Order: sequence, then structure tokens, then C-alpha cells
Amino acid sequence: MNDRSTVRTGLAAVAALCAVATAPGPAGQAWAAPADGAAGARPYRTQGASVEGTSDAQGAPPLKPGFGYVDSIAAGQKRHYEVRLDATSSAYVSAVAAPRPGAGVASYRDGLKVTLESPDGATCGSSDRKIEANGVAYPLADYAARLAEPGSVASCRKAGRYVVTVERGTGSQDPARWPLELRLMVEPPVKGGDRGQAPEGSWRTPAPAPPEGQARWRQGGTGFNDARPLSTGVWADQIKPGETHFYRVPVDWGQRLNAIAELPAAKTGEATGVNDALGMRAFNPARGLTKKTSFAAYDGRKARAELDTAPVAYGNRTARAEYSVRTMSFSGWYYLAVTVNPEVTRFFKGAVPLTLRVRISGDPTAGPTYDGDAVRAGFGLTDADKREAARAPATGDDAMAVPAGRNEGRLRLVAYASYAAGTLLLLGLGGWTLVARRRAPVAAGATPGLGRHRRPGPPPPAR
Repeated sequence: MNDRSTVRTGLAAVAALCAVATAPGPAGQAWAAPADGAAGARPYRTQGASVEGTSDAQGAPPLKPGFGYVDSIAAGQKRHYEVRLDATSSAYVSAVAAPRPGAGVASYRDGLKVTLESPDGATCGSSDRKIEANGVAYPLADYAARLAEPGSVASCRKAGRYVVTVERGTGSQDPARWPLELRLMVEPPVKGGDRGQAPEGSWRTPAPAPPEGQARWRQGGTGFNDARPLSTGVWADQIKPGETHFYRVPVDWGQRLNAIAELPAAKTGEATGVNDALGMRAFNPARGLTKKTSFAAYDGRKARAELDTAPVAYGNRTARAEYSVRTMSFSGWYYLAVTVNPEVTRFFKGAVPLTLRVRISGDPTAGPTYDGDAVRAGFGLTDADKREAARAPATGDDAMAVPAGRNEGRLRLVAYASYAAGTLLLLGLGGWTLVARRRAPVAAGATPGLGRHRRPGPPPPAR
């Protein structure tokens, strides 16, 4: 075979690869090698300064407001931290425990508990969250709160040193330490304005009709820190089985949030159905759990998970109502977390098309007047926040992505074409390099084919 034939053969092989890569496949399924459960799923992305909690309250490291902290926690372990609070502000200490995607968690055995105690040792607030889908690892998040409101525990309205305890359940089957993210948020006191609660029964009214129309692409983040903004509308994403995607939605005083997550019908009916396939949770601006769905099953037909919140009102925090109402007590960025079971790989080989239908309903109201900068503390919204959520994607990952559905094939085509072009260039350069080397004159005393980088041997004997 001559030099030109060698190059032509390489180019033909690349062309064949391109033909295979761009061949049409079943609509609605991502083109990727079959996944092994949660293989390739993105884990939760922590953010903050490193901190190491202590095994007892004595000497616990301090947490400052407005900063994130990162630790880790083993099964059955307790970690202690301290926070310094004044006598007039409400405070929320959140904890996020993030088992790796695909970890062998057990429902209602794997969990995380957060407790906040006053300087006198009284319990001011606590939460206890459990994994609710067997074998489905997802971030557990909630807060313990100290409310500086009349009627709360007297010792919890004092200034001083408070102790935060974070505890992971002892019944965990996952031997790995879980990344732990902590954040203290301090809400300024209120000096006037509307401090009332949402109208009685308003949170039980039927949810508004979900939005329809063309979906816009918005890739979800891995956690609270990189959650992507959404507004009212239909949004498309792709999620790998085992992943949890986070989004943030601006919800103002007097408004409520309705969200629906949907998986499409699969192109095969041969796979066994998956229990606990799709779940969604909503969190308030302080990372407190406000609403959750039961995990929906998936048998190859379209599946959905839906949640609807109460209207936001300052007085909800003292309402004699369920927890999901009391946590809707400040305006700001609310978060949606959507999880897909690793076993959904039975139906989708790679990323799964995900549709989100989001509606923010109700007219914004004035709300209370804070004695301080609530927005800077993480509560409340600006006009810029609302514009950010509503605008169409223009930069970053969103600009490169195409919504799932009819356009998905175009994205695959561009990706494979780019890959093939790069491969073609490399093989072409390699071929021409080979030709050039074969045509180059061989230096006296050198071994043909080994090139100029051959280590020189002993000089030839003198004649």
C-alpha cells in the first residue's frame, strides 16, 4: 500500500464512523452507551469554607451569617457548631447532606437531623429528614430555626451562644462519609408593614392550570449554589438517572408556586417498571423544605410529579397550620429539586428528557418593612432577580443546548460532527506526517524509520 492509499484508508474509516454516529435513533432517547445505574451522574456541588464540627458542644467551631461551610459526616455521627445570635433577629441554620448518586441508601433509615439549642439548652427548632425512596440517593436538606416572635420559647429570644447539632442516622447502609454543607441566615427584625398570614384556606384552593407552549431550554444545577433560574413557563432539561437537578424561582409576597416535573413516554415497552422513579421537592430561600411530592412510578408511560405551595406571607410562620404553610413566610428565591431514580436506565440509555411546567400565581403585595437590608441577608427580591429568571438563555451551557424532543437529534448531530471533524483532522495530520517522514532523506549512520529522535549509538568504526 502506498502513502496516499494509507491516508485515503484512514479518511474512509473516519467517514464510516461519522455515518454510524449520525445515524438516526429512537426519538426522545439520548444517544449514549448504556449507563450502569447512576454512572456519570453529577454529584451535589458544595460551596463554602472548610469547617470541622466537634463531637460535643464544647469547643464547637463558629458559623457566621452570610457564609457557606463544608464538612462531612459519617453514619451515626453527630457534629456540633455554634452560632452567636442577637435578641431580635430570626435565624435559620440549614444543613445539606449529599450522598453520592447511586449510593446504597435505605428508605426511612438514611436521614439527617438538625437541631438548634438556646444558651439555656432549650430546643428552639429542629428538622428530621429521611430518604423516602429505597435505593435513590438524593441531597437531604432542611433547617433548624430560631424565631424572634412573641409566643416562641422565652430562652430562644435571648442573645448569646446557640449550639447547632447535625446528626446522621445510625441505620445507614452507605459506608461513605457524606459531604455536609452548612449555612446560617439571619433575617432582620420587622418594624412595620403587613405582618399577617395568607388568607385562611388559600393554600387549599385548586392549583392553577399548568402553562403550555414551546419549552425553553434550561439545564438544572447540581445544588443550591448553582441552581438555574426559572420563571412562569415551560422548560426543558435533560437529567441522567441518579441525578438531582436544582432550579430557583422568584416568589414574592402574596404569590404561590406551582410546579410539575414530567418524564416522557419511552420508546420501548419491554423494560420492567420502576417504583419511586421521579420525585420533586421545594425549598424556601433559607433552604427549608416547604413541599414535597411522593415519588412517582414509571412503566414506560408518561409520568409526572406535582407540587403546589401556599401564598407567601410573613405571618405564616406563626399560623396554626401545617409545616408546609409555616415555611412559606418570606419572599425571595425558592428552589425546586428534581430527582430521577438510577433504575430509569431500563428505559433511557443516557440522559432522560425532563419537562418542567412552572407557574408563579398571584399579584405581588407590599409585605412587611424590615429594620435592615433583608435582600442582602438572602431574603426578598429585586427587579433584576425577576428579569434574570424570565429572560431567554443567552450564555453559558444554555446557549449550547437544545431542548429535548425534535431538536435533540440536531444536538447529537452537531456533537458527533464536531467529534468526527476533530478525529479527521488528527488522522489527516498523522497520515501526512507519516508521508513526510518516509520521504525524508535518511542521515548517514541512522536507522530508517526511527526518526530524528532516536538516541544516537556508538560512532561507526574508523576506516
